[in-house]
Amino acid sequence: MRLIARLYNFGVHASKRMWKIVALCCGAALLGAACDAPPVQLQPTALPAAGSAAIQVFFTRPQDPDDPSRHTNGVDQYVIAAIGAAATSVDIAAYDINLQSVTDALLAAKLRGVQVRVVTDTDNLGRSPIAQLRSVGIPVTGDGRSALMHDKFIVVDGIIMFTGSWNPTDNDTWRNNNNLVRITAAPILQNYIVEFAEMLQPAGFGPRSPATTPFASTAIDGVLVETYFSPEDGVAAQILDELRSAQRTVHFMAFSFTRQDFADVLLERAAAGVAVSGVFEKRLLNENGRKVFERLQTAGVPVLVDGNRYTMHHKVFVIDAATVVTGSYNFSASAEDSNDENVIIVHGTALAGLFETEFDEVWARAARAAVP
Repeated sequence: MRLIARLYNFGVHASKRMWKIVALCCGAALLGAACDAPPVQLQPTALPAAGSAAIQVFFTRPQDPDDPSRHTNGVDQYVIAAIGAAATSVDIAAYDINLQSVTDALLAAKLRGVQVRVVTDTDNLGRSPIAQLRSVGIPVTGDGRSALMHDKFIVVDGIIMFTGSWNPTDNDTWRNNNNLVRITAAPILQNYIVEFAEMLQPAGFGPRSPATTPFASTAIDGVLVETYFSPEDGVAAQILDELRSAQRTVHFMAFSFTRQDFADVLLERAAAGVAVSGVFEKRLLNENGRKVFERLQTAGVPVLVDGNRYTMHHKVFVIDAATVVTGSYNFSASAEDSNDENVIIVHGTALAGLFETEFDEVWARAARAAVP
């Protein structure tokens, strides 16, 4: 697998499609390692989930207006269950942490002897939950930079992890549109274990962070999954390749969308007959974001401003109802060049179908809000 990644990175003269087929074959052998250690059993309740036992997605369900008395059965329940079952370790890298339910689960894990480690953005080190964690001896590392430590992932016992657009905060759990992806495949987990370890080193953040992802591409139950970290892995180029491959549809939900090169490719695909449409978070329609929005709109691409009175926090592309791009990575220059970010690209219709349903719901809400 290391050889495959190196060949691809050095521009071997083979199509990306063929490279993915090879990775699928090699990844299938690696998947057996994930099956040796049984994952923590989580039982979905009111929230939709799909995929194999190795990869699932959950979506938040923001209420309008928010009603704290109905704060039950949130996506945090899956994370809390995993932390509650932790036997050896919990590593969490999150831009912000202020959700008390997750804080309590981390405190309880530490008190029963589990190793708990936290990495967060320096600007959020003053949060009360961070003080609570530190009070029982949980080490909390900040990035110490003006750029953002914007990653969003949690690894439990090395056998289960969560990623997506969700931060463990009140807003991201109850008010904002988010996705939370749960993975139990060993190669993907190893990628995140290595990344977390890097961030505990002096040169572990931003452009100084080394490109050391061990399994950039692997198979989970026959579904190709690519893992990338920013800034070291050149995430924009990977996303652009996926967008250029679109033959039928591209749907996107964007908290922040300021990259003109992404807009260029969307317009190219739309001109080629691909049905492109997307939803923008209204609060981020600043000067650069509005330029992209208006450029797409002027060209006839259907785009809407989101209808959530709080925040539409997804960073998602769904391509041909078969490929999903998601993670912490906003479609911006800072996400590519300076922030610490994580992205997964999942090539599978089951997972893509759920993201399509989420897109339909976000689009419908935005359309209702657009009616005078």
